[in-house]
Amino acid sequence: MAEAWSRPALGPNGAVYLTIEGGDADTALSGVSASADVAALVEIHQTVLRDDGTMATTRISDVEVPAGPTVMMVPGGMHVMLVELAEPIELGDTFDMTLTFDNGTELTTTVEVRDE
Repeated sequence: MAEAWSRPALGPNGAVYLTIEGGDADTALSGVSASADVAALVEIHQTVLRDDGTMATTRISDVEVPAGPTVMMVPGGMHVMLVELAEPIELGDTFDMTLTFDNGTELTTTVEVRDE
């Protein structure tokens, strides 16, 4: 994983953006196997355009991570959703987040809260 970051979040939810670098073999990241102490629930979400022209986020259950290429989680696209924050996350804060892949690999990264 590279450069995980989040915007400040004063409300009940926040989001994390990051790059996942593919390894030697294809794998998948299950949304239910991500965790961070700052939130009650951590899910993978995708921002989508509805038929009525509005944007919404929807939970996705798996993220395919092909061998070699990278998977980008960016604002307005796929991202890690922090649901029910324990307390606001503020500019300059950091917290750890762990992603667990279907092959059992766990990756822990430090998320930096910054103003992007």
